Parts: sequence; C-alpha cells; structure tokens
Amino acid sequence: MNKSSEKKTADFNTLEETKEKKSGNINCAVVIPSLNPIPDLPVYVEKLIDRGVPEVIIVNDGSKQDYDGIFREMEQMEHCTVLKHNYNRGKGRALKTAFSYFIRNFSDMDGVVTADADGQHSVDDVIKICNLLTERKDVLLLGVRNFKENNVPKRSYIGNMLTSNIFHFLYGCWLNDTQTGLRGIPSGQLSEIIKLKGERYDFEINMLIYAKFINLGISTIPIDTLYFDNNSGSHYNTFKDSAYIFWRLISGLIKYYLLPFIKKTFKAGIKQNLSE
Repeated sequence: MNKSSEKKTADFNTLEETKEKKSGNINCAVVIPSLNPIPDLPVYVEKLIDRGVPEVIIVNDGSKQDYDGIFREMEQMEHCTVLKHNYNRGKGRALKTAFSYFIRNFSDMDGVVTADADGQHSVDDVIKICNLLTERKDVLLLGVRNFKENNVPKRSYIGNMLTSNIFHFLYGCWLNDTQTGLRGIPSGQLSEIIKLKGERYDFEINMLIYAKFINLGISTIPIDTLYFDNNSGSHYNTFKDSAYIFWRLISGLIKYYLLPFIKKTFKAGIKQNLSE
C-alpha cells in the first residue's frame, strides 16, 4: 500500500501493531458493505487480512465515482474480493449480495462476520467475533455497544433504545443493540437468511426476528463504542429507515406468530365441526 494512502483515523491501529496479534484459526469471511467509504478503508481491510482473516468481501453499493480509487486499491489485495452494485441498493441488499457470493465460493468456511465501513468496529472486535464464530457455530453473534457512554450521539441512543424495547415487548428477548452491524452468522443459516425481506437496515432487524422464530441462539458480545464526528459517516436515514424497521417488527410478529395461530385455530375449528 502506498504511503499516501496510509493516513490513519483515530479508530485504526498501525499495521505494525496488529502483526503480533495474528490469529491462525480464523475460518470465516468478513463482509463489509460500503457506500462512499472513508479513505482508510483499504488500511482497515489490510489489517484484517494481516490478522489472519482468510477472505474479505467488500460490496461497493453504488458509491460515487470519486471513490473508485479506494475500491481499486482493495481489488488489488490478495484475499479481498470487491463486488459492485451499479446503483445504491441499500445495506440489506449489499449483505445479501455478499452472502450469495460467499455461499457459491466459500461454503466450507464456518460463516461470515459483517462489519461496517465507517470505522465504528475496531479490528480487535472484528477478530474477536471471527474467533468466536469458529468456536460457536450454533448461534448468531452480535457485537453490542454500550449506549450509556458519553460519546454516543443522542439520535443513536434514542433509536437503539426504542428498537430494543419494542423488540423485547413483541418477542420477549432483550438485546442491548438491535442495530449493530458487527455480527457473526454461521454458514448453515445463510441460505435462509438471504431469503428474508428487507433491502436496507430493516434486513438486520428481520435477521433477529428470524433467529428468534427458529430458536437460533443469540449471543451478545460487548465491543468498543466508537463514534466519529457525531456519526456523520452513517448512511442511516432516521425517518425512512426507522419506519422500515418498525414495520418489520410488526410484520414479523404477524408472519411468524399471528398468522400461524389463526390458521391453527381455524383448522382446529373445522375439525371440531366435522367431528360433531
């Protein structure tokens, strides 16, 4: 990597610092959906590979042409694949694109770890989830932030607390961070997960609803809470994406619980009438 591209931000350690911590047991791919990424994303990817990640899958989700150089730099790296959407299709669709590619090419691996491209997930935390995924192939892993820390933007705190409370009320499961982008997903679940509805951030909440419905364990792992410039790098649309998420919360309850209950009750009623 050229020195001109090695400008670091506060969340990125130097490459030299990570070489001593390389893990040789990681057997998963790291998936990073990316829209107009920060300049240091190639540094971040190189560090993940240097720490032992066997494959990093980047999805260019319709970024502006100004960012082509960043993606070209990553395309030239070994153990890094860059997939491209010709226009912005949303985070959910970008994840599905990466998952489909993973299933076709790396199905023998333990699974995928998803991470955001805006610097919110430290390399150490991504590696932590990678290692846990190798050990725990029977659960959905969530890297959860501490929203009580002072550096958390107010809109992030309110949004996550509201979603967590609604999820708990509807599905009886308390999760501190329902919107985390750092997740470890076992290979065996990916073929069903890519069928879930949701093209934007609502896909991630649908993933949790699905896990709850099939009784897939959800394990939460504390991670560093990193925000920069009041989370200005996020592409989350407060009103639009929140509306999608709340709709998924309601529609999931209808699909997985209410409709099956109605059908079961209806069939039981018919059988009783026929037997009389």
